[in-house]
Amino acid sequence: MIRVVLADDHALVRAGLREILEEAGDIEVVAEASSGEEAVALARQLKPDVVVMDLGMPGIDGIEATKHITRRSPRPAVLVLTVYREDRYGLRLLRAGARGYLEKRVAPQELVAAVRTVARGEYYVSKELEQEILKSQFERKAASPAARLTDRELEVLCLLASGRTTREVAQELRLSRKTVDTYRARIRKKLGLRTPADYLRFCLEEGLLECPAVAVPLPEGADRPSRGSLPLFSR
Repeated sequence: MIRVVLADDHALVRAGLREILEEAGDIEVVAEASSGEEAVALARQLKPDVVVMDLGMPGIDGIEATKHITRRSPRPAVLVLTVYREDRYGLRLLRAGARGYLEKRVAPQELVAAVRTVARGEYYVSKELEQEILKSQFERKAASPAARLTDRELEVLCLLASGRTTREVAQELRLSRKTVDTYRARIRKKLGLRTPADYLRFCLEEGLLECPAVAVPLPEGADRPSRGSLPLFSR
């Protein structure tokens, strides 16, 4: 059974949502909230699987309430249901921690499907918002300093950041030491990185040590950065 908290400042809307969800058979509405603060408190107290959240409510709005709810563990999946078009708030809410975004004009069966989807830990967004997310991710990656490097330069950088020497990098990539030195010079010119500590710090900040293309063991004592399921929603 999927346990749900409904958060909307209109009692009539909550009643309609409750009826739709509980008719599904596998969804139980365990509580209702009429404000953002109440939604946060109920989420902490009851630990539901899903919070169906209105965007505009008295007190803290849906965006801030979503941030508060998803900061704690276990984290309920927040599904935002609103009258506002998703192109206005969709990305902001997903970055705040929401798992899905629906406009209130959707059919009842789509609401049920969305609740089931986010309860499984997946995201539920429209095709239009999905395209906007992909575009945002591409633009963010293109703006990253690492985008200035060629694939080979990036590979050399990751290996150097792992603590390998020029000779070891050359052996692993089957290059001459002179060629690796050339790549190091290019990396220094493009990014201003000079020392092994510079390489490691940069790769940690950019999340490059998790790159599957290069199996990079971290130097002893270094902490590997944690990764979310959707790095494009970094705050």
